[in-house]
Amino acid sequence: MTTAVPDVAEREEELSRDEFLGGALKIWQPRRGFRAGSDAVLLGAAIEAKAGESLLDVGAGVGTAGYCALHRLAGTALWSIEIQSELASLARQNAEQNGFADRCHILEANIGARQSFAGLVGPGGKPLLEAGFDHVFTNPPFFERDSSQAAGTEARTLARREADVPLADWLRFSIARARSKGTVTVIHRAERLGEILAVMEARCGRLRVIPLWADEKSPAKRIIVQGVKGAKSPLRLMRGLVLHGADGRPSEASEAIHRNSASLARYLD
Repeated sequence: MTTAVPDVAEREEELSRDEFLGGALKIWQPRRGFRAGSDAVLLGAAIEAKAGESLLDVGAGVGTAGYCALHRLAGTALWSIEIQSELASLARQNAEQNGFADRCHILEANIGARQSFAGLVGPGGKPLLEAGFDHVFTNPPFFERDSSQAAGTEARTLARREADVPLADWLRFSIARARSKGTVTVIHRAERLGEILAVMEARCGRLRVIPLWADEKSPAKRIIVQGVKGAKSPLRLMRGLVLHGADGRPSEASEAIHRNSASLARYLD
């Protein structure tokens, strides 16, 4: 049941307030269009950061992945970039209502248009495009511009299908925002792993590819790729994560991550 709050009460029929991390986070998002789910939680769980470090979520939507990370990583600060004003507004409300407002900077900008970043600042008060972040992460649109149909609503289409920024450019933007030896993390469809590695291997080392299996019998449909900007260590294919058992119930690891805010790293080594 949706619980209205003053900022969104007049739009209650258009929005849902969904629980993440076992109810620790409550996230407002549109009922129609692209909706945050397991991918956002897994992306947030993949980030390891120390107090005082900076996080950047590129294409943040309503903020779910970043807030999953903030909930686990005490003392960190988050910058979020989102092109859609409606989603950025909801991200601000979600930050406020989940107690993250003093740790968040929600920025409306188009990563394909540098001029849209005029006046926006990052860590240390530097212009955002000149600042270096300790950890950059992203869940880019999954589908190539010409390979999928429009997704029912304009907002969902923007979130799911590449518009003016193809995947390679999206990744280059994200990598450019990381400081030297900062981490860059992306979650995407497994079939696009080759494209991801082609970009990341040129700029990052210590790459880890983490398959995400729906169950023990199915091919991995999602992957997480994480690298360190400027590092030289070789790529490692990790053992990955099985999300559901044969009975369809969440695996122990999946349950710990999705309900108890466990770190993904805990299940990889």
